[in-house]
Amino acid sequence: MGKNIETFEQLTNMLKYIADMSPTYKKIAIYINDNYLQIVFMTTNELAEQVGVSQGSISRFFMALGYRGYNDFLQNLQNIVSKELTAPKRLQFSEKHGIKDKYMHSIFDNELANMEKLGGIMQTNTYHEIVNMIASDKQIVLLSARMSATIVPYVSYILNKMRDKVCYYTPASPQWDTLELMDTTAVNIMPVMFPRYPRILVEKCQRLKSKGFDLYGITDSEFSPLIECSRAAVCVPLTVSSIFDIYSTPMIFFNILLRDAAKKMPKLSRRMDQIEKTELENKVYY
Repeated sequence: MGKNIETFEQLTNMLKYIADMSPTYKKIAIYINDNYLQIVFMTTNELAEQVGVSQGSISRFFMALGYRGYNDFLQNLQNIVSKELTAPKRLQFSEKHGIKDKYMHSIFDNELANMEKLGGIMQTNTYHEIVNMIASDKQIVLLSARMSATIVPYVSYILNKMRDKVCYYTPASPQWDTLELMDTTAVNIMPVMFPRYPRILVEKCQRLKSKGFDLYGITDSEFSPLIECSRAAVCVPLTVSSIFDIYSTPMIFFNILLRDAAKKMPKLSRRMDQIEKTELENKVYY
């Protein structure tokens, strides 16, 4: 038993295993199994109060499962339930918990824990492969849909400052329907796909892969449908303890990713000087 549970079946089996160790553990396990959606929005104190046990019992329970503590388990649980947390459910739970300062601190703690994982992500081979792809001369097409697409204009804006041949498409773009007609050897595609995974984006990525395009995915989990479509993919964690997913960590990730790609662009300094000169001549900023 231990960490990195990826499915509800694994979670249930884990809880059944730990429940046999003591009556207190059984009480906690039953509550978690019946209320896992609510727990995503709870602090340690709230969980202990709802179950009717001490905070120490809660801490020992999760350590017995192989976690460092409750927050460590909470990160894992959020990855499992992210697909099941619809906006109405999030609103219902956040209205119940959101006015409490300790609930807000729980969100902050989750975000800080997510950001701490970025250092490990940056050491992976897939991360460096994506950095090199961005620094190459091939055209880059950013691809996304629905909530995930809200982060793409930010990435596109910075990339267009850094290099030529960058564009982004969503299902509302005319180019969305003709993307498969592009030369597979002349373009790299970078889909951005976070929960809840839009079907139209998943199916588009599957078709592009079948056509022979190279996809470099940015997603949240090894179980994301984008993984099997991608030549290389990086998983960036999200915090789901709100009405909508919190994109702070992905925003920081993209900023670091583009910074590292910039280091591999020897002509970037000259390009930035030219952009600055043009903006001054055109009085772009007030």
